[in-house]
Amino acid sequence: MTPIQRTLLAIAAFIAVAVGTFIYFIANWDASKAEPIGVLRERSPFILPNKLRGLGQSPSPALSVRTTA
Repeated sequence: MTPIQRTLLAIAAFIAVAVGTFIYFIANWDASKAEPIGVLRERSPFILPNKLRGLGQSPSPALSVRTTA
């Protein structure tokens, strides 16, 4: 088997696994366990937690670290 054939075989195997897992996912989908899409309208998926700091906010206090040589 030539290197080109091995590469094509590896690509075909990857595609087969990807398509197989997608079909398995769709076949085992349970809509009752999924959150409805309409719920996203109530809260934005882009809201960040308060712990994250953005531009214009004061930095966190520095930690005191002692180094010994």
